Amino acid sequence: MIADKHILITGANGGIGFAVTKLLAKQKAKLTLLYHENNQNIEKLMNESSKSHNIAIEKVDLTNTTELDKIITSIVEKHPIDIFIHSPAYPVEDKRIMKTTWDNFQKQFDLQTKSFFQISKSIIPYMKSKKSGKIISILSSYVVGKPPIGIVDYLVGKYSLLGLTKCMAAELGSFGIRVNSVSPSMVNTPLTDPLHKTIKEVMKSQIPIENRFAEPSEVAEVVLFLCTEGANYITGENILITGGYSMR
Repeated sequence: MIADKHILITGANGGIGFAVTKLLAKQKAKLTLLYHENNQNIEKLMNESSKSHNIAIEKVDLTNTTELDKIITSIVEKHPIDIFIHSPAYPVEDKRIMKTTWDNFQKQFDLQTKSFFQISKSIIPYMKSKKSGKIISILSSYVVGKPPIGIVDYLVGKYSLLGLTKCMAAELGSFGIRVNSVSPSMVNTPLTDPLHKTIKEVMKSQIPIENRFAEPSEVAEVVLFLCTEGANYITGENILITGGYSMR
């Protein structure tokens, strides 16, 4: 049951992260939510929820190794983590390769992959001792097939996170720890707001299911499934949520 699990969520105030948070809160899970600057969605949820005593929030810069280590150590000392869901993201910028710097890549690596690695190393010992645990990373469907032009730093960050996720799945499966990723295509979140309306319409026209982008709640439902016992024989998978746009 989800209700007796302690779940850690990064990027919990973002579009997908918050949808996951709301859904798991309805399942009465014990949540620890990490955010960086903005927490208005989380605060609203806590004010409206009758189960706000099951929700703890922490402000942290995931790219600050020292700060993150301090926060995660404190969290794990209070209650070990049964499930870890990693969903941070920077706003996507249209930038071609010749205008991309290594610092742009490093910024993505630090947020997407380094923080995931650092947090995982802190929670894995407990999961090993229990012979049980779930770790889920939120990626992008663009890590499969031909990548779009103009978001090379974002995508390389996601590719690196996909590689780490698969390596962890291979190594940790014998300890009962399942490690998977979820890769949605375009989702109706603030991250897609800057896209030009014409571009959006062209992209939607190529999606078989109702010619529309995914809703954050639809991604959250897949994440919820991976958290349940029904997904106990799934590890190392990257589940695409694309409305049929990506078929393989």
